[in-house]
Amino acid sequence: MSMFKKTIGDLYKKETSSLHCSLSHLEVMHYISEHGSSGMKDIAKHLGITPPSVTTIIDSMVANGLVKRDASAGDRRSVKVVLTGKATKLHGTLRKKKTHMLTLLLKKLSDEQKEQLSDIISTLVK
Repeated sequence: MSMFKKTIGDLYKKETSSLHCSLSHLEVMHYISEHGSSGMKDIAKHLGITPPSVTTIIDSMVANGLVKRDASAGDRRSVKVVLTGKATKLHGTLRKKKTHMLTLLLKKLSDEQKEQLSDIISTLVK
């Protein structure tokens, strides 16, 4: 499975190299897209890294116009991270590319192999 993830990661890097987005940036965009505006601790927990590391990633994303920080009116220490329009559009484009890449990879499998893969995935998600 790690080999499959590496293959997808390599293809993703190739597709996104000109965008100046790391895989961490892409993972943050995906998380916020799925969960809405998110706190730094939630993002850190999802990525499995420390909050200071998330701060570094978010700082870079703010500089690239991908996210913005929204401070809570009631508690200035509470900050939510929100995707910008640029990031929302980029995330949609990247999801389409990812789907296309997976489709290309799956085309390499025979019908029997696709059936086996489907059975394996079904077993794993039960």
